[in-house]
Amino acid sequence: MNMADTIFRNRQESSEEKPQEEQKAKVGATTTIDTKVEVPYTEFQTQHRKPFLVEYFKLGELWNDKVGGFEEEIGQIEGYIREQIEEGEIDNSLESARYLLKAIEKECNADRSERLVNKIAKMAAYADFLRKTKEINKNSYKYGQK
Repeated sequence: MNMADTIFRNRQESSEEKPQEEQKAKVGATTTIDTKVEVPYTEFQTQHRKPFLVEYFKLGELWNDKVGGFEEEIGQIEGYIREQIEEGEIDNSLESARYLLKAIEKECNADRSERLVNKIAKMAAYADFLRKTKEINKNSYKYGQK
């Protein structure tokens, strides 16, 4: 075989053109940022047609069933959280509500392994207790007993 018969490939300048094309594509491309804006706690029910606690406890569609639902208990806990928001004790956000719910769970010894029925009942009773205690304190300050 003769060297004159051998064909060698020459390096083409196309590899330099690709980065330029890629740069053009990057400049012209728009990036979409996926941001989930959380609804304020007080507006959650109007947006999702169910209270936040239904989602928090994963109760499904039967949460307000007259026979086996949790409508009363959810109402008690919801009322306490709304009062805390209205009084400025916590922010009007789902994150603050989750934090408060975790604190209530801890305070009333609601265990993770405990049945959901018992856990919700304990938390509702504790939230009701906190509301009543706060009302007693407010009345004693109001009438100058303290």
